[in-house]
Amino acid sequence: MLRYIACLAVTTAFAQSAQWYEEMKIGPAWSNTFQDNFQGAKRVGAIKGILLDLGDGYHALFDTETLRLDTAYEGAWNWGGTPWTGQHGVLIALQNQNPVFNTATVPGWADTNGSFEDTRENPGYGNLKYAGFLGYYRHGDKTVLSYQVHGAQLLETISHEGSTIVRSFHVSSYGQDLVLDVADEKGAFTVGADHASASSADGLKVVSSPNVELAVDEKSPGRLLVKIRKSNRVGGDFQIALARGSDPKRSAAPDFKKLTSGGPAQYPEIIETAGVVATDKSAPYVTDVLTLPTRNPWKANLRFGGFDFIDEDSAALSSWNGDVWVVRGLKGDWSKLKWQRIASGLFETLGLKVVKGSIYVNGRDQITQLIDLNGDGETDFYKVFNRDVIVTAGFHEFAFDLQTDKAGNFYFSKAAPVRSGGRGFERILPDNGTVMKVSADGAKLEVIATGLRAPGGLGVGPNGEITTGENEGSWQPCCKINYLKAGKTAFLGTEPASQLLKDAPYTEPLCYLPMSVDNSSGSQTWVPEGAKFGLPVGTMLHLSYGQSSVYQVLPVPRGDTYQGGVVKLPIKLQSSAMRARFHADGSMYLLGFRGWQTNAATECAFQRIRYNPGVLLPVPEKLAYTPTGVRLTFATKLDAGIAGDVASYSSERWNYVRSSQYGSGEFSVDHPDAAAEKQALDKESHEHKVHDTVKIESATLLPDGQTVDLKLEGMKPCMTLKVTYDLEALDHKVLKGELYSTVYGN
Repeated sequence: MLRYIACLAVTTAFAQSAQWYEEMKIGPAWSNTFQDNFQGAKRVGAIKGILLDLGDGYHALFDTETLRLDTAYEGAWNWGGTPWTGQHGVLIALQNQNPVFNTATVPGWADTNGSFEDTRENPGYGNLKYAGFLGYYRHGDKTVLSYQVHGAQLLETISHEGSTIVRSFHVSSYGQDLVLDVADEKGAFTVGADHASASSADGLKVVSSPNVELAVDEKSPGRLLVKIRKSNRVGGDFQIALARGSDPKRSAAPDFKKLTSGGPAQYPEIIETAGVVATDKSAPYVTDVLTLPTRNPWKANLRFGGFDFIDEDSAALSSWNGDVWVVRGLKGDWSKLKWQRIASGLFETLGLKVVKGSIYVNGRDQITQLIDLNGDGETDFYKVFNRDVIVTAGFHEFAFDLQTDKAGNFYFSKAAPVRSGGRGFERILPDNGTVMKVSADGAKLEVIATGLRAPGGLGVGPNGEITTGENEGSWQPCCKINYLKAGKTAFLGTEPASQLLKDAPYTEPLCYLPMSVDNSSGSQTWVPEGAKFGLPVGTMLHLSYGQSSVYQVLPVPRGDTYQGGVVKLPIKLQSSAMRARFHADGSMYLLGFRGWQTNAATECAFQRIRYNPGVLLPVPEKLAYTPTGVRLTFATKLDAGIAGDVASYSSERWNYVRSSQYGSGEFSVDHPDAAAEKQALDKESHEHKVHDTVKIESATLLPDGQTVDLKLEGMKPCMTLKVTYDLEALDHKVLKGELYSTVYGN
């Protein structure tokens, strides 16, 4: 297990008592971005790194992009990282001031020319063309890394014997020399005559198996190499042992077949909780709560950010802090929900999808397939499904959600690297601020939309349409719902993140959402066939993470796309609204946690939303725009007198200014203030709030008795049109609510 020491605090306050993240047992392998010390200077040791617990206080950091063992050292780390300490721009920093060894920031294995030059399209970022990480196996507290170099398949374990670090390898057959960077020192290396031993002027000593060669890099005498000669056809095992200030000793060769066949469970305890099932029959919707296993032996923080159903009785959930749990007992009375921790140490896993019984989780570094090799329910192989996405060390560069379309392609959204404080951006790389599509076999990743800032989730609709949320910020005047027709690409507004689609025209959203409606967006979902949710099949729902609310989306056709609005559903949640999926029983399960701006009542909640049949929903089922106003259609017959009274309604409208400034004020549509709008391009304008009151000239109940035609004074395009209604059904039940919509035209 990764060990936690209370004094490893990042502030004086933290040092006074242990924080939850100091006590949480992450596991023997922890994926994250890590800072280290290299020859007396701080650097990002690995953007996509795995910190391995070697036991007895020793750790090693492996860079999964360059396949480089960055460092091995005795010690721990200083805490940082938004999911852990909440800090912006502070990385988890290894305490490796006195490492056993380090390697320079170069590829871990040489290219076909024997060079360690970084020739990636964006040097310092992304996968190597000639080598790639395949995943890792866990066997008890041991980790086996799996990767390929020039077509050769390699397995590697790292261990320590006293003060010696031992790297053990199994390599398949190969067709060319393989050259590994073992260590980089300030002082030069000297290699023994047998080419199986070496030492540096700085005190590092190295020994290797006799079937490989130690050598000094001709271009860099402080770099020690291991050469696996093609002529040797080793196709087997070898070791490298390293120690500083003492003589290193190789250890017994590990049994790689055993280590990669499934091992003892790390988390054998099954935790039972009792769910809370609502009994109210009067409300349109009731919320049942699956009680989380917050009291667990590993003190794991359960801020779940992704889930999917495995079958009708079980679901898998992934957490912001890298756990995956399975809960069973969904079909029962919830008196004994059974929770199992099946994986840990993943990198900010905010999306999860189950495909044909296999669990896929989306983290900042990759999509990982979790494979149980021995049937105990726990993950033995963390298999890379796709890791082509390029990421930076930016704190805000979250990877949100994981969905599939009918063809099996995967989709997720990525935030842009916002600067600490939320304004502006750090260096933006090609995959930042995008919607990504991954082929069903994981072989291909492509960008289908750019220009996103912080899309908290996305949706894949029944017709293949792609939707995302968005958060207010630079180039985003407020939250909104983006809509892409199946097969289309789009630029969605954040100019610095336009990248590959920089020449594409700006795609207006389906709807702008004022901060009072949504100040941080989640995912979207659609009511499926067989759902018992009180809304028509195909109805789109939008989740507000910030307002802990669920909105019905009312789309209005606009050529081959949509404009439209939202109305809030009467659903009370225990935490934020982040992810939602419909269960086979017709209910909707909803997940949310508290991690950034939200009014969520609790840290995290996994909930089931049920519709009480026959209870009237106070929301329209359909919205339409006419040349003179709007039409609202309800699911019930309306009281004609109230529906035809203009006093039953009110309306106002306003616009925003899209600029490099953080968000936007609210500006008059009817009486444009050109000076104020121009100033908003150069200065934040939140304090400017000018709405136009829109007169309801007439209200007409149409012959169906369910549709109200509202004639507005001067119907015109606007970014937000708000319409309130206070109506009654024929049985005097009240229908009261607010519509927030965007009007581009008819």
